Amino acid sequence: MTLRLKQIQVMLGVSLITIFSLNLPAPAADTAKPGDNHTEATTKAEKSGQTEQIDSAARSETSEGEGEATAEADEVKSRPIRDKWALVIGISNFKEKSIPKLKYSTKDANDFYRYLINEANFRKDHVRILLDEDATQRRILEEIGDNFLARVTEPDDLVVIFISSHGSPSQLDALKKANYLIAYDSDPKALFSSGIEMQKVNAILKDRVRSERVLLVLDACHSGNVNVNNNAKGIYRVGNFDAQALAQGSGQMVICSSAPDEQSWESKRYENGVFTRKLLENLRKHGPATPLSEAVKGSVFETNQEVKQDYPGMRQNPQVHSAWEGEDLVLAVRPIDPKPIPATIFKELEPDSSPENLRKRRHDQFVYGYKPVTGDAPQNLVLTRQYFSDVEDPESAYTAACEAQAAHFNEPDFYYRKALVQIQLKKYSGAMQTLKGVIVDNPNKYEYYLARGYCFHKMGQKGLAASDIRTAQFKNPLLPKNITFGD
Repeated sequence: MTLRLKQIQVMLGVSLITIFSLNLPAPAADTAKPGDNHTEATTKAEKSGQTEQIDSAARSETSEGEGEATAEADEVKSRPIRDKWALVIGISNFKEKSIPKLKYSTKDANDFYRYLINEANFRKDHVRILLDEDATQRRILEEIGDNFLARVTEPDDLVVIFISSHGSPSQLDALKKANYLIAYDSDPKALFSSGIEMQKVNAILKDRVRSERVLLVLDACHSGNVNVNNNAKGIYRVGNFDAQALAQGSGQMVICSSAPDEQSWESKRYENGVFTRKLLENLRKHGPATPLSEAVKGSVFETNQEVKQDYPGMRQNPQVHSAWEGEDLVLAVRPIDPKPIPATIFKELEPDSSPENLRKRRHDQFVYGYKPVTGDAPQNLVLTRQYFSDVEDPESAYTAACEAQAAHFNEPDFYYRKALVQIQLKKYSGAMQTLKGVIVDNPNKYEYYLARGYCFHKMGQKGLAASDIRTAQFKNPLLPKNITFGD
């Protein structure tokens, strides 16, 4: 009977006492006569006893049901992380020339990428990175909602998305009041069709990425008039993203590099955004077991201190808001069941901006010129330090290059490899001396002139830099006509 009552309660959504009262048989006429006080009292007592028993049973079953539900909820909250995935995005240079360049967004992304795979127990094939021209609107949305995260994640996985770029305020969208991240190919005059709408990203994470644990880290700000201070991220003086609103919209955890009414700053002391550098330092401070909340707490204080000291009158207070429940997240926790990305998925992914892929592109450019296998040659080439060398440990690479040069002292290419690492280490004068010798020995290699031209540029000798670029273009007619310096 109790089971039947419980089933009826579930179906109808009313209390057990009400259901039982509706089904009580009517008292017989010969057992409950009006005026028979003894019989009436006995009948009332019996009814009262039955009602109390049912009430007690209902409370017991309700309590048991609530206990089971609570236990199930607690189990969901405390389930270990099965696997971990990440998408890292950094954009310093933009296709639209009216969008100011950022100094360190690509380096921020590279540093966060290396932290995840080298220190935070993310499998290398589980982390994708998109830099500059790879970080188009189409590629970013595809990696999240089509080709990568939406295909590989499961409910018990951890998903991390890191983005360092410009942002735009909701005031730029007069109709929808939406917030946008600026992709490589975004047009500030047509953000609805070319930007990355944060509300849309929230919907994709909620509807297409099946993980119940998503961490979104935004070192992007749409405050700070770039005509006033080139170290502030953003294209208008308004405010940063509202981390709390984004967290509520996605049901996940969101960390923003500053409060909604503040700017996010690039450092004057080192080659990073202040927030990204401080977050990484605090994630490392107490080892792999550092809770994310503790790392954010430390980065809030240190970020604000540096900005207050280096940008008088300014403040930057990173914000974290979470719709999660349960234990604090430890970003470097080991997943309990990591699996390689399925080959059927991997082969359909476009090459990302990982160091290996970038080195392969540079090699192909040097070997084949700038004429791809199909299509037209690119119209522009931007020379940066990263273009020439982007090894993880340049000091060790320099030592190895010097040893290789000594062992092959008659081969110019070994001197050239040494010069590339010198460029990464900012030893421009030494690199230029190294390149001077290899150009004498082999004056027909265009890449030697590109590297020396970059060194001339960094040393302020603009005329000599331009001359070397023209010589490189003469040596290799397939080089783009427009070659510029990106830093």
